[in-house]
Amino acid sequence: MPEKTSDLWWLFSRQTVSVTESESVLRAALLMQSRNFRHLPVIREDTKGIVGIISAQDIIDSIALIVSENSTAKEIVDSLSIPVERIMALHCIVVEPGDGLREVAKKLASHNLGALPVVNEIGILQGIITLRDIVSLMGISSDPLGVRVSELMTPSAVCVSPETTISEAVRIMSEMRIRRLPILSSRTNEVLGMLTNKDILRHLSRASERREEEGQFDRRVHEFMTREVISIGKEDDIRVAASRMMIFGVGGLTVDDYEPSTAVITERDLVRKLAQRKSIDFLLKSIQFELEAESTLKRHSA
Repeated sequence: MPEKTSDLWWLFSRQTVSVTESESVLRAALLMQSRNFRHLPVIREDTKGIVGIISAQDIIDSIALIVSENSTAKEIVDSLSIPVERIMALHCIVVEPGDGLREVAKKLASHNLGALPVVNEIGILQGIITLRDIVSLMGISSDPLGVRVSELMTPSAVCVSPETTISEAVRIMSEMRIRRLPILSSRTNEVLGMLTNKDILRHLSRASERREEEGQFDRRVHEFMTREVISIGKEDDIRVAASRMMIFGVGGLTVDDYEPSTAVITERDLVRKLAQRKSIDFLLKSIQFELEAESTLKRHSA
């Protein structure tokens, strides 16, 4: 199994999108929304060295500080005119191209991170590794891992009704430190959709174009939720869950046969909980198939 991240450069985002510390939080939010990212490395404008990282969760937290049902689009947009350096995570954890994949997995799992910037020896950004990269590798192979979805899922996910306002959903996401909310029918208890932080950023993008309009954040979540909810069975192998996340480009699945509450399994569950409840070695083994295949391909083409 290849051990150096430099042998796995195809895993990283080579054309890594970043922002400078002086750019606005709104600019970062709109960039995330347009490029479908959840993390952006923050670099110095002069040296291009990395100084931090900003996540979609950081932006949700910023919105939550001011948002109410009476908030206008202008108030929210203006509140995000502050520079990125005000809310970014300082001294972010990074990896270098010479670090082993074990080190990458350990840092993602033990620090509960969603992304790791890759920097060179003088701190210049080279790329980024995300949970989605790892989960996508896990989902490539068809060999079962012998771990059921029920062993890693969150059994009682926080849910909201279709009539919940956007402002209330943002507050819940911020307070509970969650990136997605299943939307449950109050009549049938059926999952009607999913509201994610990406949906919030999409709404923010639309609101930024209609700054003078009232009532942008008192609207109901059913207007903005993702209606196509991808699910998995609680007895399915987690390899199947990883594969569905990879194929559909989602970070979480609902568990469709779990009663009496609503359960979800996420990318973080597949990486962090797997490492905690099994081991880092088990996590590495779960992605070994694709890594070995890539390594073999390189040897044959050499």
